[in-house]
Amino acid sequence: MIYVVLGMHKSGTTLISQILHHSGINMVDDLDESISYDKGNKYERQTILHLNMEILGVRDYQVIDLAAPTRLEISADQQARMNRIVKDNAARYGDWGFKDPRTCLVYPLWSKSLPEHKVIVVYRHPSQLWKRFAGHSLLGSYKMPFSAWKYMIRWHEHNMNILRYLRSTSCEYLVLSYSELMQSDEEFERLQRFVGRKLVDRRRKDLFRSRNRANLLLMVAERMLKWNRGLSVDEILARLDEYRR
Repeated sequence: MIYVVLGMHKSGTTLISQILHHSGINMVDDLDESISYDKGNKYERQTILHLNMEILGVRDYQVIDLAAPTRLEISADQQARMNRIVKDNAARYGDWGFKDPRTCLVYPLWSKSLPEHKVIVVYRHPSQLWKRFAGHSLLGSYKMPFSAWKYMIRWHEHNMNILRYLRSTSCEYLVLSYSELMQSDEEFERLQRFVGRKLVDRRRKDLFRSRNRANLLLMVAERMLKWNRGLSVDEILARLDEYRR
C-alpha cells in the first residue's frame, strides 16, 4: 500500500513519516538518522520534494512566500518523472509512501498518477506553529505584522486544500490532530488501526515544544482571515475535526 501524508509545514507530517518508516513502510531513501529534525532530517523523499518544488516554480525553502497556485500545470517531462518515481518505488518497496507539505498544493496531480493509495492528514492550531515562522532578528520584528498575515494565509490555503481533497477523494483517509497525538495514545492507536500493523512509537514529548499561546499579531491576522476568506481558524479546525470521527 502507498501512504500520502498531508499537512501544513510544522504540523506533524515528519513525525507521521518517521513512525511509518520505522514500522516497515518506506518513506525516505538513504536515511541518515544521525541528522536531527532541526538539522534538516524531515523524513522526505527528495525526488518528490524536488519535483513538487519544480512544479510550483520555487527554488528556495521559504514556504511562507509560497502561495497556492490558482491553476495546476505539469509539463510532459514532469509527468514522466512523476510516473517514474511511482514505478521505481513500487518496484523497490512493498509498502511505501511520502510526505512533503507542498503536496497539499499539488495533490490532484499525484492522485492521478498513483495507483490505489491511502491518505493520512495531520493538522495543528496555527498558534502552535507561529514561533517557527516569526523570526527573531531586529529586522524580522519590523516585518512580523506582514509575516503573520502571510503565515495565516499559507495555513489557510494548505488546510482548505486538504478539506477539498477529503470531500472529493475516493481513497481511504485518516485525519489526525497533532496535539492529541502528542498528548494521548488514542490518536496513535487510530493510526495503528488505519495502517493495519503494529507501529514503532517515535513520539518524543520533549519535541512538543510549541503549545497554544496568545500572540497579538496572530490574533489580528486571524480576524483578518475571517474577514478576508470567510472562515475563522476555529471554523477550519472544526471542519477538520469532523473528519476525525
